[in-house]
Amino acid sequence: MHSYASDSIDRRLAPWGIAICAVGVAYGYGLLSDAYQFSLPWWFETPSVMLAYGLFHWVYDSWLWKLRVRGCGLSQIPNCTGTWYGELRSSHDGRTTIEGMLVVHQTWSRIVVEFQSESSASYSRMASLNVTPGASQGLIYEYTNDPRAEAKETMHAHRGFAFLRLSADGNWLDGDYYTGRDRTNFGRMRVRLVSRKRLDVQKAKK
Repeated sequence: MHSYASDSIDRRLAPWGIAICAVGVAYGYGLLSDAYQFSLPWWFETPSVMLAYGLFHWVYDSWLWKLRVRGCGLSQIPNCTGTWYGELRSSHDGRTTIEGMLVVHQTWSRIVVEFQSESSASYSRMASLNVTPGASQGLIYEYTNDPRAEAKETMHAHRGFAFLRLSADGNWLDGDYYTGRDRTNFGRMRVRLVSRKRLDVQKAKK
């Protein structure tokens, strides 16, 4: 997985909130140990600010950011994790439509986007996930694509760029893609969320 950019406000505020919690834990431990005259064993590290910050950051990065209660949560960043399946319409050979599976692995700070079809597989190299309404809102990523062994001889490895918007209900990703030199194709991708878990292609089709 690689890091990704976002214009969400919690990208700026969350580290401060985590730091305040970490200081509070370390300070609270100090008060309790003085009041009750106890200390942890020598082989157990005393809750320091850095230890508490690292633990809280890991919990927030892995789970807390994506929790929602009646649509409200600690982070503005949408959770795109899961298996998505749908169609890709390409300008290649006039107009080609193929089925494909998009798999997104995501935490609060890191992401990787995979796309698999019968002829090739691609993986994101860099990405951004913007939430502010406007032209840049959505999942934007650059990818590298490698053809499978049985693909046509005319299909070469290449780089591309995709821009996908998440539907209001969070069940569809829809947008455009463009490929780089040697391929110079463009097209549209529309995929539906099948599962929050990673599935194989056969299960995703059902």
